[in-house]
Amino acid sequence: MKTRLLILCFLASFTAQSAVLDSLQKEAKYLPLYGQKALSKKDQAELTQFVESCDASFGSRKEASDFFVERAWEYVTAGKLDTATYRFNLLHALNDQSVDAYWGLGVITFQRKDFPKAIEFLEKGLSLDTAQAILRVDLAVVQLSCYLKQMECGTLDGVEEHLAIALRQQPGYGMAWMKRAQVAYLQERYADAWTYLHTCRKLDITQLDISLGQLLAEKMPDPEGVFK
Repeated sequence: MKTRLLILCFLASFTAQSAVLDSLQKEAKYLPLYGQKALSKKDQAELTQFVESCDASFGSRKEASDFFVERAWEYVTAGKLDTATYRFNLLHALNDQSVDAYWGLGVITFQRKDFPKAIEFLEKGLSLDTAQAILRVDLAVVQLSCYLKQMECGTLDGVEEHLAIALRQQPGYGMAWMKRAQVAYLQERYADAWTYLHTCRKLDITQLDISLGQLLAEKMPDPEGVFK
């Protein structure tokens, strides 16, 4: 689960316009939740056959879900987003309460730069399990991207709220501290930004954004003297 944010942060090269045009040419099964429209007879028959096959092959729906969710994330990691979308669609058909189904589709739509739709899916996943700290950080990352692109789907206060909650749930998550430092910098709370940045550095230096440290140093001297 800890790899989810890294996957999400790897932006695909599609523009929002090309993603929309591309989606119009895809089969319904390659659209998130089949385009959220009524299924054709062919698609419904395929889903029914899939679920029946899982019921016959696995000891429980949970066992089947656990198997297919890992395969779906593997396709995301490999950059095979159409196949991953189809797999998450199948997972949703198997278990419409699957957090990972919505999480995965949120990651995919974010990579395709459809930020509002990504937020819709991630919020749905989070509503099913509010204790998912990493999912909450993913949602904050999407909202922060909205803010940076001057879109209406994200505010700094909203991002900060999600990050604060996530860090109460999982205080050792370095990436969340780094994103919180970025938010504090944008809000001109430079002392807080230094605190959050150095917390990230001490927890997980691989998540440290050196460029942010350099920008911060131009606004306020580093209290710990690491950035000059």
